[in-house]
Amino acid sequence: MPLSIRNLSYSVNGRRILKNISLEVKDGEFLGLMGPNGSGKTTLLRCIMRYLTPEDGAVLIDSTPLHTMKEKELARLFAVVPQSSNLDFSFTAYDIVMMGRLPYANSRFMGESESDAQAVREAMERTDTWKFSTRPFNSLSGGERQRVIIARALAQKPRILLLDEPTVFLDLSGQFEIMDLLRDLNREGLTIIAVLHDINLASRYCERIALLNEGRLESLGTPDQVFTPENIMRIYDLDVIVRRDPVTNSISVVPKSACIISSSSERPRVHVLCGGGSGGEIMRLLLDEGYSVSAGVVNVLDSDFESAKALHIPVVMEVPFAQIGDEAHAQNLRAIESAEAVVLSDFPVGPGNLRNLEAAAWAQENEKKVFIIDPENAEKRDFTGGRAKDIIGELLRHGAIGVRRKAELVSALRKEKKIE
Repeated sequence: MPLSIRNLSYSVNGRRILKNISLEVKDGEFLGLMGPNGSGKTTLLRCIMRYLTPEDGAVLIDSTPLHTMKEKELARLFAVVPQSSNLDFSFTAYDIVMMGRLPYANSRFMGESESDAQAVREAMERTDTWKFSTRPFNSLSGGERQRVIIARALAQKPRILLLDEPTVFLDLSGQFEIMDLLRDLNREGLTIIAVLHDINLASRYCERIALLNEGRLESLGTPDQVFTPENIMRIYDLDVIVRRDPVTNSISVVPKSACIISSSSERPRVHVLCGGGSGGEIMRLLLDEGYSVSAGVVNVLDSDFESAKALHIPVVMEVPFAQIGDEAHAQNLRAIESAEAVVLSDFPVGPGNLRNLEAAAWAQENEKKVFIIDPENAEKRDFTGGRAKDIIGELLRHGAIGVRRKAELVSALRKEKKIE
């Protein structure tokens, strides 16, 4: 069941987000959609899902335009796995997976059939989630929740599985667990199209890569063909070494530099703990008000890394999509040591960047003033099973200052005489 994307364009408020994209996805292929933040990856996926309507071009399956198909028919062909899934209701894991059977219901008031129950059990056994089928969904770990959502998708009996950054909030073991599962499903014949950020993971698991930049399809081919030093420098503005992993035989990309960029200034220094695009506005605000600014730890290729580079801000870096390591953490603490204040931005916290919160706690222990952006919603950003929320709570109890909106940060800083 091949999928065709033909001359597809999409705009928002007159700005072109996708520009004349054309590609073919073969039946049974594992295709990775890659590119910098803002390149159009997720927008393209949403056009395939039919969540967005292209202004030009079309998406076809078996030569049939998707816009001519009924919703129920579409739901039997495609299943979607979003970035994250937090629910306010106390559904069990089984309930969540049973939702995947809705495309097969003749009436919304009908109960589950024997075939529904069988499909759900098969999907949960295939994803190793049957053992906690009766547990509340929100009590599960991030990796367990993601496997349940994949089970829900499998219960739909789709031909094509669409995933938007399926490993984004998982630790390293969780990432490989999910990607191993997807590879096995693909080998069984399921076509997979996944938005991914991690070049090394994509190289290991994807058959082909579609590399986007500024809404254009810049390169399409195998990981070896796409992830060249020249392409990565051109698209990501990053100087890398590309080598082959001797164990997996897949492409491995390593930045040539991943250390703190030094800077000196007589102005009061504020260190921003950020990531995921949460720090750019803060860094600009502080610079505009005359503060000296540093940032960390952010992964190379993160949009906050790009913001820091563009603003010429000293930044502690970690290699792309890796957990914060000992060296980067130590550099982060040294940067904090030379600052008068620390700002903890409102980034989603997973196992990979939890050390940024630990750095904020270290700053407070060493008598640095800590400011926390939007602490009231810390729980919504916590993908660590409550550890991040607990650290933020301790920070507030020991004198950290909560700031509801980023625009209010400067006035909060000015109230502290040492950092005016």
